[in-house]
Amino acid sequence: MSAAPLKGVIAASITPIAADLSVDIGRLAAHTHRLIDNGCAYVSTFGTTGEGASFSTAEKLKALGALRDAGADMSRQVPGVMTPTLDDAAAMVTGIAALGCRAALVLPPFYYGTSEAGIADWFDALVERTRSATDIDLLLYNIPQLSRIRFTRELVETIISRHGSRIAGIKDSTGDVDNGVMLARSFPNLAVFTGDDRVLPTLLANGGAGMIGGMPNVFARDLRSLYDDRTNAAILDKQTQRILAVDKYGSLIALKAALAAYLDDEDFARVLPPLKALDGDGRAKLLASFAQTGFDAAA
Repeated sequence: MSAAPLKGVIAASITPIAADLSVDIGRLAAHTHRLIDNGCAYVSTFGTTGEGASFSTAEKLKALGALRDAGADMSRQVPGVMTPTLDDAAAMVTGIAALGCRAALVLPPFYYGTSEAGIADWFDALVERTRSATDIDLLLYNIPQLSRIRFTRELVETIISRHGSRIAGIKDSTGDVDNGVMLARSFPNLAVFTGDDRVLPTLLANGGAGMIGGMPNVFARDLRSLYDDRTNAAILDKQTQRILAVDKYGSLIALKAALAAYLDDEDFARVLPPLKALDGDGRAKLLASFAQTGFDAAA
């Protein structure tokens, strides 16, 4: 696929949710536009931060279509494919491509926790089912703490040996700097991203492509500055404090709570069951921790 390079800060967008628990397209479109304006190279909808495993394939494709109709630049979209079902994964990849998205971020099937050979076979089947419809770039999503599948060097080598022209990169959400560096050095032709702000400078210094993570939802400008200057220790220290606070107060629900406060729009705090929105005390402590880093959402 001929398209812009996969590199930079990619925001793993939250998904605004309407009162009837459908995707709030208006708020999603506005948030996507804001992320691009604040320096993100791409936006990744319906990943982990976007509650992608809680929406059906039909819901996600409908929302992406509505996002396109609302004027979003779909060439700046790298949506997530998060399903253990091969048929749904193929439909999602095909739909993402038909909407003109830049690439698809593919989580491996996460229920059975099978062997590396089984995961490689699943990617064989996914590529075969989508081959006639699209050759869209695929990014491998390495988040073993949730998927129970780790993309080891050997597994990545196997998948690339079979589908090298389709595999464009990997998102390493292990938070392990050594693992990210290993992937970047082992696969110089892949765009290797970290999911952790704290890993970003070291990964970039070793040939990595950037980050795909949830923190740009609130801190896009600072993370773009860190990407542009990986030696900026002041921003790295601030982001380290911020990510610890976000993790402490529930990760994606913390990011949604922060957006609700900073945008003065409580609808941004809504989450899909079984998640629960961050309570008032938790939000106050989260925002206080951000304030200690000198963060000004209006700046």
